[in-house]
Amino acid sequence: MLFLTGFSVTYGQSYTKFVPLTAQLEIEVIVPLSIAKESNLSFGFASPGNGTGYVTIIPAENPQRTASGAATLLPSGAGIVSAAKFRVTGAPGANIIITVPFWTFPLLHQSGTTFVNLDLNGSSTNLQLGPDGEGVFYVGGTVTMWWGQPLGQYTGTFNVIVCNN
Repeated sequence: MLFLTGFSVTYGQSYTKFVPLTAQLEIEVIVPLSIAKESNLSFGFASPGNGTGYVTIIPAENPQRTASGAATLLPSGAGIVSAAKFRVTGAPGANIIITVPFWTFPLLHQSGTTFVNLDLNGSSTNLQLGPDGEGVFYVGGTVTMWWGQPLGQYTGTFNVIVCNN
């Protein structure tokens, strides 16, 4: 009989150990947000005085219109003066962040040669949707006018952003 010391017949074998590990998978399915404009921001009729004047629309369902400086408000028929109104639809009770730009926008004269400045303000920066998944917010602003500017209609556009909080 032959004995070899320090030698094993199991050389070159390896053992694989399986360790089970569980990972959790998560997903939250939400109702996508949608936004619709229901009314435009409209300042109605105003007249510039001798100097610089301002016309302001408060962001609300029935907005208050005021004049300051050299501006004078002129009668405007029903439905002419309005804050911009937006309806947001999403998951019931969802908290929404509203972003209204804070910079000055030019409103271009109908001839395309002159503009007036518009500064915007929103009714809120947060909105909680109701049980029906809807909510409304308003945008108002202040327009600047001055003596000697071309008379006529001035128009422009602006964007608002809504996102889930």
